[in-house]
Amino acid sequence: MPNIKGKKKPLAKKRPVAAKSASKTVKVKPYASKHYAEEGQITGFHYVFLSNQNEMCHHWIKCRDFLQDALRNQLTGRADQIYSFHYQPGKDPKVDTARTRMLVKRIPCPNNAATKKEFNEMMMSALQLVNHYERKYKFTPISKFVKAEMPGEQYPYLFVGPGVWSQGSIMISIYTFLIRLGYFRPVFKDSASLIKAYEKIISGKQQTNDTRYLKVVHKNFDPALKHLADHLFKPPGWEKGDKILFHDSVMSSFHHHSGIVRLSQFGTPVAELNDKFRKVFGAK
Repeated sequence: MPNIKGKKKPLAKKRPVAAKSASKTVKVKPYASKHYAEEGQITGFHYVFLSNQNEMCHHWIKCRDFLQDALRNQLTGRADQIYSFHYQPGKDPKVDTARTRMLVKRIPCPNNAATKKEFNEMMMSALQLVNHYERKYKFTPISKFVKAEMPGEQYPYLFVGPGVWSQGSIMISIYTFLIRLGYFRPVFKDSASLIKAYEKIISGKQQTNDTRYLKVVHKNFDPALKHLADHLFKPPGWEKGDKILFHDSVMSSFHHHSGIVRLSQFGTPVAELNDKFRKVFGAK
């Protein structure tokens, strides 16, 4: 930040800077709708991966673990399904892993100026969070919004960013959790103030699953991203024919234990991974 003389403006008044959307409008090809009996989420955010042809690769979901399930099925050719979610390799559109394409909407859908403005602020804050880590770890090109149009959806936000976010279950988990944290609209200017913003969310009156998750992981985002090569589906040096990380994990165990929360608790299905991150996270 530039060194401006005089009285500084209170940090609380700073708002996320709106990112410029690409001028091109992407027309998204929808996927046949289906509803799941998913656990309630205070944010109302729903996600879907897009292909490099801007096709929805699966149903809208709010449980982020399904995104990890889809990627593992795609990379392994497995036909695993859980809680009626079934990503079918070779049949469903292929998830783009060269660029991360994540479509986000909110239910109930913003239906007036006030709720539309609120959702926009949440998404701008989400993008600010994502961009913070992308700049810090030199992920390129950094995520941006691309205008999306699709039948029946008024206000979808399409995040298009570095492919690394969609190349491992831990990375998918972090990316989508950062997006969901946009709901709280944390105010920060650097890494130190971001930790304070996280702690303010954690200690706030509004206690949810997300605040509990954040308490577990907020100090582990940085080391997890610094050591991302240790938890990608295909680590550096991976060759065709090698197994991907979590390849042999039972579906129910993988679904529930392959994200940043379980990694922070050293409870993933891969013992070697847990042991490695006990050292990375400095567990006592």
